[in-house]
Amino acid sequence: MRIRLTTFKLNIARISSIVRYIFWLDAPYKWKLCKGDCPLCGPTTFLSLKKDPFLTRCLKCKANITNLSLIPVIKNHFKGIYQGKKAYELSSYGSTLEWLKKYFDEVVYSEYFANLPSRKYYNGILNQDVQNLTFEDECFDVVTSNQVFEHVPNDEQGYFECFRVLKKGGALIFSVPLYMTEHTEKIAYLDNDQIRFLGRPEYHDSRIGGGAKSAPVFWRLSINDITQRVKACGFSSVDIIDVTLSNKQGTPSRVVYAVK
Repeated sequence: MRIRLTTFKLNIARISSIVRYIFWLDAPYKWKLCKGDCPLCGPTTFLSLKKDPFLTRCLKCKANITNLSLIPVIKNHFKGIYQGKKAYELSSYGSTLEWLKKYFDEVVYSEYFANLPSRKYYNGILNQDVQNLTFEDECFDVVTSNQVFEHVPNDEQGYFECFRVLKKGGALIFSVPLYMTEHTEKIAYLDNDQIRFLGRPEYHDSRIGGGAKSAPVFWRLSINDITQRVKACGFSSVDIIDVTLSNKQGTPSRVVYAVK
């Protein structure tokens, strides 16, 4: 009964997320179709519901360009050689994870459940806190994440932990919302496990957590200092890669590419 009730709550939360998503879209007469190549499923048609990578989707796999954009960066890093490589993805779903499973010999993935100890499983999903990973040093060839680090109370500790578990020459490849501000802005912090906002509260939806207030935002990360924040954790090089998969997506999707 508990599992059924949990599933029901998650489904209701997912429906509410879809309703909010609809309000972000342009009017249907402004929607655009465009041929292109999806990194996950090949030649396809993209549907742009607004000139935005997050709102432009492949009609085959249904993934949006924000989530697909990590794949070309991963491909470029490994130059097509995936045999014997081990990947870690910080989410239990999504196009990046599906692509990694298809090509890499070993793929580990997780979510963060605050009320469970690390290394434990919840509904078959490994629990990990990126601020305190339980993996050994230098055990992965790549670590990936989509829209995660803005929700991490100490994002720099998270980058450092990714650096620690990466092998020499390995890469942390991730996307986050990047703002055209001068500096990254801290908008919330933890106080004895209670979230304290420094201004107007901001949340994102979470497919796992469910609901409009399931993923509090701690950082508004700046495009002008994100590379410095990541590089300070030990990486030898950090770049922002612009990825364009459809000429109807508006702006490029920006991917942070850090090499150990």
